[in-house]
Amino acid sequence: MLRKWSVHVIRDGRSQYIGEVNESSEEMARCAALSRFGVGADEIDAGEAPPRCVAIYPDDRFEVSPAA
Repeated sequence: MLRKWSVHVIRDGRSQYIGEVNESSEEMARCAALSRFGVGADEIDAGEAPPRCVAIYPDDRFEVSPAA
């Protein structure tokens, strides 16, 4: 059964909400979060990366938790 998961990026010791994904487990939710919000080095180098407030950058730590 699919569940809704909140995605948060940890920056400067603070948790920042960037969106939600729907998946059946935490492990799959982490994969879905990277697929949906992850930014690659090639996008950064090309100047095509979205702002950090809506993305997971390669040097970011992130977590998923069940949405309320």
